[in-house]
Amino acid sequence: MPLTQPLRLKGAPGSPYTRKMLAYMRYRHISYELLIGDHSIRKMGLPTPKVDLLPTFYLPNEQGEVEAVVDSTPLIRRFEQAFTGRETLPTDPVLGFINYLVEDYADEWLTKSMFHYRWYYDADIRKAGDILPLWRGLQMDDEQHRNAAEFVAKRQISRLYVVGSNDLTA
Repeated sequence: MPLTQPLRLKGAPGSPYTRKMLAYMRYRHISYELLIGDHSIRKMGLPTPKVDLLPTFYLPNEQGEVEAVVDSTPLIRRFEQAFTGRETLPTDPVLGFINYLVEDYADEWLTKSMFHYRWYYDADIRKAGDILPLWRGLQMDDEQHRNAAEFVAKRQISRLYVVGSNDLTA
């Protein structure tokens, strides 16, 4: 199914994968509409992805129905086929493999350090805890914001072990 522009996606300014895809689309001159905040997205009646990851693109499937699509690497490959001009994937198979290897490393390993530095040190925890809830919506009072900040921080800190972040690796 052909893709029409602007592409619509849900993302957040601090999401490394959202930033990756926005940079890709800006470089390729692919127009897009970035949706921030769950409330407005629910009102639009857009589908929910199987796994709620950022960014989420809303693209037509083979039957022409809009579906929620995640995972930046396959999305880039899909967009490389759908749009011409300023392509990013090398045509040489050796360079293509190196490109894939570097992208996979960045996606899987560099985000671990980002996660560690965002959620390990107290000053960073406070800053991230204050900012991240606001990306879901600005219409909350101070108490709601405090509760959301505490919820987000606790949830993310409880996952630090997944990325290998601990006192020894700090």
